[in-house]
Amino acid sequence: MMTTPSAPARRRDAEANRQRILDAATEAFATEGLGVSLAEIARRAGVGNATLHRNYACKQALLDELFGEWFARRRAGAQKALNDPDPWRGLVEFLEDALADGATCRGAGELYAIQLRGRQRLSASMRQLVKRAQQAGVMRTDVTPQDVTLLVLGVARTIEITGCAAPQQWRRHLAVVLAGLRNDAPGPVPGTPIPPGELDEAIRSWSGPLVGRET
Repeated sequence: MMTTPSAPARRRDAEANRQRILDAATEAFATEGLGVSLAEIARRAGVGNATLHRNYACKQALLDELFGEWFARRRAGAQKALNDPDPWRGLVEFLEDALADGATCRGAGELYAIQLRGRQRLSASMRQLVKRAQQAGVMRTDVTPQDVTLLVLGVARTIEITGCAAPQQWRRHLAVVLAGLRNDAPGPVPGTPIPPGELDEAIRSWSGPLVGRET
């Protein structure tokens, strides 16, 4: 006599499938970037395409959930940094944590780039962290939060270039960048900083080709 799974059992199975999809997507994005297909994610998760689409109607829905998890970690890191009595240490640890996360997920930078609202919230945290460090007299005052954001994105590119040959190379690159942000760094910063709106538009344009339109 055949039995029908109970509602709690079906929910457990559905949740297990959902978690397998998220785990597979994280792994796929880490190794192949955000251009990986949903069919490949389903294959890695060991579920059918129909099961994947029941959980995530399109790639953007999957990216939104993954970004939510990534953003929650960044928000917690920002709060920890703002609570640190040493403003410079708090800023440094915030940047290190973000980049260390990016070192294990190749798609982290792209997730950041394509999520305007989340990016704006993180920009607000960055402004607070930079302001604290500048007011404490440990960070040069002729740089802006936008400057720091671009510097971090530059270090993130180091992860992509040297990730296989030298996985920790980004830490050396970050140390060089941080030395240039100190208040005792020699000489003024040349040029003018990019306004926040222009930076958002530049990041949006840069991220356009990174994510496929697959649904």
